[in-house]
Amino acid sequence: MAFVPNAFLTEPENITLRSYQHASRTFVDDQFRLAPKFGFNFHVSFVLNRAALTNVDLAERYKNEINLMVKSVDLPKYLIKQDTLNQYNRKKNVQVTHTYNPITVAFHDDNMSLITNLWENYYRYYFADPSSATAPGAYNRTATRKFDFINSNYGLDNGSTLPFFESITIYQMARHEWVSYTLQNPLITEFSHPKVKYAESTVTEHQMILAYEAVSYDYGEVGTPNAEATAGAPVGFGKDHYDQVPSPLVGVQDNGKLNPSLLSMNGITANAGSFLNNLVETINGYQNTGNNFASNATPGILTAPLGTQTVGGLQGFSFPNSAVNSTTVKANPIGTINTGR
Repeated sequence: MAFVPNAFLTEPENITLRSYQHASRTFVDDQFRLAPKFGFNFHVSFVLNRAALTNVDLAERYKNEINLMVKSVDLPKYLIKQDTLNQYNRKKNVQVTHTYNPITVAFHDDNMSLITNLWENYYRYYFADPSSATAPGAYNRTATRKFDFINSNYGLDNGSTLPFFESITIYQMARHEWVSYTLQNPLITEFSHPKVKYAESTVTEHQMILAYEAVSYDYGEVGTPNAEATAGAPVGFGKDHYDQVPSPLVGVQDNGKLNPSLLSMNGITANAGSFLNNLVETINGYQNTGNNFASNATPGILTAPLGTQTVGGLQGFSFPNSAVNSTTVKANPIGTINTGR
């Protein structure tokens, strides 16, 4: 933070004052607990209604591959409407309703045409047009014919009652954990095939816009890739075409404990023992810091030599020390017996 030099606080010529630990302590501490998530760590799971499919392989053989073809996806969007009322000439904002804004899903236009086949099944299920278009005479000029001459169904006259998508769940993953957003009763409001062009060599993609009626949230731990999906693993993640070779990178564990997260720390009340044990370790480290400095330090003063970084981040400063002697104070965690110093 910037300051104005004065008689008590001056800026030496060869030393630059900076708070270099701020970003590190914010984003690195507790195994990157507060670090921003990466956009590529996501997974989408489409749960298809088998009764709505003309090609059941989409739900049996290729269900996990459909998930892998997602190129990008929006997370749920909300629009909360409010009215401004007069309460004895005081302006009062009142929430009225909220709506769910549509989201866009982009798919790779794969060489197998898997996503094209997915759309075709959706289109054939809700609309009779693609099926009637293959019937002879269904699209002849019949405007002057009697009503009983037309024997084909069109539009939504297809007898569709059950939803095509039972659900669509978007998973965000970080630190071996996930948070999910499940779209309830999703419907496609727009589907776009890619544009093809001789003058371009870029890959093509399909785009789908989804409307939904509600969103539910959930949290869990990422499961083992070669295991069947459970409540603690994103559905379909790590199954088909997944590299199951263990990574050579090994993280640092805190005595085998879970990293701080919404899964491992659901409030101090629910984890009072763990919270107090961590607090005890912090107090022990703070009270015994004086033993790490030179033995010729002034009694009662916690002194750091010039060039030594203290807890406060300042060099060459002295701070009061409540303990004159170098006695080590030891507090015991919950569940152990205090046998003295």
